[in-house]
Amino acid sequence: MTARELWRTRRRDFVDDTSGFAYAFEVQEKVIGLVGVDVACDLFFAEERAYWEFRNLAGRIQKRRQDSMGLGWGNHDHHTFRCSRRFFADTIEFFCRFGFAKRERYYAGAEAGWGAQILEHLATGITVFADVDLMPEETAIDFTKQRLPDGPRLGTVGLWCGLHGDSFLQAGMHHLEARFHFALLRDQLAKAGIKTMKPFSDFPFLRQAFTEGERWPVREERLQKLLSSGLITKDQALAFKNNGAVGSHLENLERKGGFKGFNQSSVSVIIKATDPRSIHSEGQAKLDTARI
Repeated sequence: MTARELWRTRRRDFVDDTSGFAYAFEVQEKVIGLVGVDVACDLFFAEERAYWEFRNLAGRIQKRRQDSMGLGWGNHDHHTFRCSRRFFADTIEFFCRFGFAKRERYYAGAEAGWGAQILEHLATGITVFADVDLMPEETAIDFTKQRLPDGPRLGTVGLWCGLHGDSFLQAGMHHLEARFHFALLRDQLAKAGIKTMKPFSDFPFLRQAFTEGERWPVREERLQKLLSSGLITKDQALAFKNNGAVGSHLENLERKGGFKGFNQSSVSVIIKATDPRSIHSEGQAKLDTARI
């Protein structure tokens, strides 16, 4: 109970995110001392899911349904943490101190401007998908260990972190992906008023789709920082201020044939599709049409 409370009350918002990571490492050391690595890890992710649910209606609805059958999130597939370039290596180090093993690493820098490290914790069965903006020339380095400097531009992941904060701190997870009967979940969530985006993987062995994203308000100080750095335009800043920006999703997944990996090109498609800039453009067009 003490260990759970330490994770549940972990402070996430700091003036300087460096202090936030330092504090999290201190809490991690304390919790591991209380209950050991594996239990500390399991409790951490239970609280991360709870924090994500608090900001995601689809997650709350589905969790209630699964709780009614005693399942909890026992069908989780992976937990996705969007990371700023500055703190990506720290995030990976934090997970490794829980005993996570590094699985595949993606180098989609030249293709789509992102990279990712997959980590797996054998004792708890937890998998993490940690993604970050990546420049083409950085595909040759181990970006999980080498600290990345701030980039000259923001990709989808970097902009999301700029608007909402790192998943590890203020924002919480970008999405939780769990294993379902793909068509049934889509139809049942629709009856509850939750829409599902177009599938970005549709293979016999792998089907994936996001629920439509939660739209979160964006803090004024974050908008001003992005605007003054030339990373967003005045029109984009005004749109995010008035309409918020896409935040989190629930991911509907169906795996078959023992396949537990990821399809890099499909991930590129959905990362592009969830870029707050493109979602704003589509949403604004629909809004303008409605006004006319």
